[in-house]
Amino acid sequence: MRLAQKLGYSGFPDLRADLERDNPEPATASALMRSDTGHELAVFARDEARALDRLSSFIPQEQLVDMATSIHRSRVVYLFSKADERPALDMLARRLRRLGLVVVELGLGGKDLAERFVSFTEDSILIAFALREAPSQLPALVREAERRGGTSILISDAPGYHFRPAPTHLLVAQRGDDSEYNTLIIPIAIAYALQLAIFHLDPDRYGAVRDDINDVSRLVGGTDEIPLR
Repeated sequence: MRLAQKLGYSGFPDLRADLERDNPEPATASALMRSDTGHELAVFARDEARALDRLSSFIPQEQLVDMATSIHRSRVVYLFSKADERPALDMLARRLRRLGLVVVELGLGGKDLAERFVSFTEDSILIAFALREAPSQLPALVREAERRGGTSILISDAPGYHFRPAPTHLLVAQRGDDSEYNTLIIPIAIAYALQLAIFHLDPDRYGAVRDDINDVSRLVGGTDEIPLR
């Protein structure tokens, strides 16, 4: 990624696409997804399990608790990602709403993004995904969050990545070993881990929210609609 940016590309995918355009050879088996690591279910499951197993080596518990504390102390949580990462962002949004937190999912750009972000204040927090490469709007958002006195968390999958401007917290965890085929299993696992870490900062408060969600669910949806967790 850093090499591609030094060569003037926005990220590695642009560099790869340029190289492919310069290659007159027809597409080969190397263009297949997981051509090196294998497409069999057992191999795929093993690779993802390995990525999950090493997650705690990338993210020490102390770092997770520090970020959870920042979220716990915030009034509003703003979430931002590229379109490809939207399922992970939606999962994180739901995990945080289950704690009773106010969550704002930012749009992808333009006035929609600005209209949602304009209420960001010193007691707000921005959480953004930057998988493979950072969204083009992200540096400006992190800089503006800092200018407004708020906090920022960046979740990335590139160890050694130095994002500028630096966010308040940088959480980096490598995904699967196949560099050409990465799932959202690790980012989604991080969403669950953050929910658990926040909950255990104040079990009474968040337990009451969970009970309240159950009560409202009974009121508007019947017993079949009560969340199980």
